[in-house]
Amino acid sequence: MHECFADAEAMRFWNTPPHVKRIETERAVRRCIDCTPSYHRFWAVADAATDRSLGMVNYHDGQIRNKRAAIGYIINPACQRQAIATEAVSAMLHHCFDMLRLHRVQAFIHPDNAASRALAGKPGFRCEGTLRDNLRVGNAWRDELLYTLLGTDRDSKVDTDRTGKVATDRISEGGADGIGKRGTDRISKRGTDRISNG
Repeated sequence: MHECFADAEAMRFWNTPPHVKRIETERAVRRCIDCTPSYHRFWAVADAATDRSLGMVNYHDGQIRNKRAAIGYIINPACQRQAIATEAVSAMLHHCFDMLRLHRVQAFIHPDNAASRALAGKPGFRCEGTLRDNLRVGNAWRDELLYTLLGTDRDSKVDTDRTGKVATDRISEGGADGIGKRGTDRISKRGTDRISNG
């Protein structure tokens, strides 16, 4: 993960500045591992053939009573534009809606992040508006666009990957994970693996 978290381009729209030292990434990964699954959960996005980490996806700010959570995703720039994030987000949305039974999933996206806005549109997220000075990164405040997807929006749409295979077929239990145990697991690219709960 350090390759991704240390990359200024990858971190340009993330909620922290780029990591300078490997220990920063190790601490971030430990925080991901020591999570409460009802509140947040992280998955490493890994290459199925090599198990090399390509990035991660997560849900966070889970509100069980209100049946909603926010999502985030980051992919190493060297691996972008290969539909890796699309596949990983699709698998994670299946987990959020079908396993956790959430009603609403939110994505907070920087207005200049055209790739993320396009990704959010693929499963049907809708932009609900601009949240001014909603995120503080270092000492700078950032606006964010609020994108949402309701379970009822998703019910009318079948989620498939590029081969036409239903994305939910990629979800299974067991297996090793990419970073650690408990709340951090692995989603491998190209659907040859799965979200694995370690």
